[in-house]
Amino acid sequence: MNTIKELLDQFTTERYLAKEEIGYRIPNNFSLEEVWREVRDHRKQRAEYMPFEDQDKHRFWYVLLAQLQKKLHEIDSLGRDSIYSLVKQEIEMEMIKDSLMEEAVFSSAIEGAFSTVKRLREMVDQKQPPKDINDQMVLNNYRAMQFILQEKHRNLTIGFILELQKIVTQDTLDQDDAAYSGQFRNDWVYIKDKRDHIIYTPPPADQVLPAMEKMVNWVNQKNEEGFIHPIIKASFVHLYFVHIHPFFDGNGRTGRALFYFDLIKNEYEFFKYFSISVAVQKAKGKYYQAIRNSEIHEGDFTYFLLYMAETILESIHLVKARIAHHYQKEFVMVRLNKDGIFLNDRQQKFVKKFFVMDQRIMTIKKYQDWFKVVYETARRDLDDLHQKKVLVKGKQGKAYVYRPNNEFGSGS
Repeated sequence: MNTIKELLDQFTTERYLAKEEIGYRIPNNFSLEEVWREVRDHRKQRAEYMPFEDQDKHRFWYVLLAQLQKKLHEIDSLGRDSIYSLVKQEIEMEMIKDSLMEEAVFSSAIEGAFSTVKRLREMVDQKQPPKDINDQMVLNNYRAMQFILQEKHRNLTIGFILELQKIVTQDTLDQDDAAYSGQFRNDWVYIKDKRDHIIYTPPPADQVLPAMEKMVNWVNQKNEEGFIHPIIKASFVHLYFVHIHPFFDGNGRTGRALFYFDLIKNEYEFFKYFSISVAVQKAKGKYYQAIRNSEIHEGDFTYFLLYMAETILESIHLVKARIAHHYQKEFVMVRLNKDGIFLNDRQQKFVKKFFVMDQRIMTIKKYQDWFKVVYETARRDLDDLHQKKVLVKGKQGKAYVYRPNNEFGSGS
């Protein structure tokens, strides 16, 4: 039979579960309220407290779990890897641009606006105007990320936050709300679920400016004695910003942009290589649940920290794979040139794009869609690349699939 001590070990060390999740796992002879009270009190005894309170006057706090410390150490180790300093300038610039575009597209998708990286490239590279509000939101996010990289030397100020939100919301608000672009809200707002039920009511408008000023002062404070790991600090800035919800619109996008700004400003330069929102969008429900858990558990934002640390690690591993892909693409192009292997224009464009993708599996149908060609042309192009040993050919179900030939790409 489980004892309270065994349950405490399970729910405070092995798995950091929310109250509702614990309720599904305790034996029937235990009261959830009794177990939860013991778990909460045990966690609070080990907690680190922040100089901020939620609306119920609970100070925000977190538990520096062993698993969280391990993730933070891994982030620091991977982030300081010499591989970043060795990346060639042209690859670096291409990766940064790709990262900004992905962040722009996927941060918008989290908020329900859908466009594509391809469409954003048309707006950025070809100066095509936005076709609708989705395009405009994505373009705004891209400009906001550019703004952060350009202004990373600045201290965080109220003016900076207002300027960032104005960029994020430009030409996306209706006529009544347009006046509040770049302005804090002056009324109540309500966060609703898909059924239009209110699930969270942020603080009243008269508390917004004092809360933001306190956050700005805390971010800019240099206090070695009260050191907080930069990932923890930036994650809290994001969470607290969402908690206050200082604007009528653009809070999520602005909050995620501030997360980037704080880390890049604090010499986490590798963040410019990847989009945190790509990983968030893959599991958007977990993102919102981590925020929600931090709101309903008396200011405990450990849930959000664990989520962010895991998401950052996932993104870093993706970046390292992409760096390898970029160099493999270069090896391929050099060897093709060295061996005098001719590729037509479509094949050259394909190789340059395909070899740096995350999912590097190509079908004849997908190739047709890429280049708007008939089936036979697509098959001939891909089979030619297979015969030249640039690709390997296999089957997935009934369809032929083509993958990069890693031996050819290694320059062997």
